[in-house]
Amino acid sequence: MKRILVPCDGSESALRAVRHAVAVAGPAAAELQLIHVIEPMTPIALSEAFSAARLDERFPPQAAQALQPAIAILDQAGVGYTLHCRFGEPAPEIAAQAREAACDAIVMGTRGRERWRIS
Repeated sequence: MKRILVPCDGSESALRAVRHAVAVAGPAAAELQLIHVIEPMTPIALSEAFSAARLDERFPPQAAQALQPAIAILDQAGVGYTLHCRFGEPAPEIAAQAREAACDAIVMGTRGRERWRIS
């Protein structure tokens, strides 16, 4: 079984990547691994309550919110998946997750959410 890592920040570009990974994977040919990376300066409202179905309570609300649309796509397609949340700079954390999980491929959107701009 192939493992495909899909970084997901909740953006439309990331969701297109999830849909593409589903098409590539098929229902039984691969396991998808969704990852959301929280950057060091990203504020996390740990006191917020959330009830995202099938998300581990260890996930901050920000990660749950970003992953929920992708989870809905995977559940509808009947594709198996695991969820990951890491803290740090996205590129090194995505690469580290791919190595640690022995992923065969990474499928990701062309760009995620825009960074904050200070005018």
